[in-house]
Amino acid sequence: MNGNCSEEEIALIKQWYHSFDDDYDYISGVSEADEKEIEERIYNRITQKIEVDYNPAEKGGIRYMGILKWSAAAAVAAILLGAFYFVNNSKNSSSQVAQVTQQQMEQVDITNNSNQIYKAVLPDSSTIWLSPGGNIRYPKTFAKNARIISMYGEGFFEITKNPRRPFIINGRSIITKVWGTSFLIRDNYRSNTADVSVVTGKVSVSIKNSDQDNSVNANLEKHELMLYPNQKAVYLIDKHLLKPAGIVNLPALKIWSQVNLSFDNKPLREIIPVLNAAYGVHIKVANERLNHYMLNADFAGFNLPDVLAALKKSINVNYQIKDNIIELN
Repeated sequence: MNGNCSEEEIALIKQWYHSFDDDYDYISGVSEADEKEIEERIYNRITQKIEVDYNPAEKGGIRYMGILKWSAAAAVAAILLGAFYFVNNSKNSSSQVAQVTQQQMEQVDITNNSNQIYKAVLPDSSTIWLSPGGNIRYPKTFAKNARIISMYGEGFFEITKNPRRPFIINGRSIITKVWGTSFLIRDNYRSNTADVSVVTGKVSVSIKNSDQDNSVNANLEKHELMLYPNQKAVYLIDKHLLKPAGIVNLPALKIWSQVNLSFDNKPLREIIPVLNAAYGVHIKVANERLNHYMLNADFAGFNLPDVLAALKKSINVNYQIKDNIIELN
């Protein structure tokens, strides 16, 4: 992606890519009419959400609607592939059971080496926003009795409720069991503390023992510290002490708030102060040209990382986090 591959690495990537040429692609049987109808429906949904236009008064009125078409095409490919993969596998239940067993053994390992927030959607539709330097690891298919993942670093979680399959985060130094929905975990290798802050629902936190790398009890145990909305727990690693820390610092969690914002043909220079006020952040523009972009957008129910992702896709703006400042370029 950065253009740093050697010729040998490029050859290996191409060899891997072409190894799938003879595999069934699960969408070859779709009629042209059906594919066109699905594409139009997805494209219309996207354009209803976001429409971007460069200021006609600036440099001849360059339009960026083509970016949305690329987004629609990518969405069509992903949805078609997923849908027909599911249909194909549903035809043979015995082979599907074998495949799920194998997927439970296969792990997805994600490390955020960028200076942006990475959004990951898990097999159960739970969402994790992973901060720079963070890592998560989870099975391609969760077990029937519990959903267990490993992580280190900082991540904000929104967990799909399923009381029969508790969600458990096996951290570097603490274990968090989810009995609710959204919370923030910070458990870094470079820090002498780890903490959990609950926004909604409830979670329980316990100190991780050396023998808990691969096995975790899914049931609530007596020694676990239960946290409710706006409560926080801190683990002092050097003192081996887990304690409640009172009320959550709400401004620190403001970027995860789902705010209803909409903009009708507003330039980016007017939108940024609104975002700064709504999410309690400091966003600045490194390239003055970006301030002239005009935006029609409905950000209903978006948190700040979702807004930044939408801006990145729609007007091809990039961002990086530097010392609590979000820089657009």
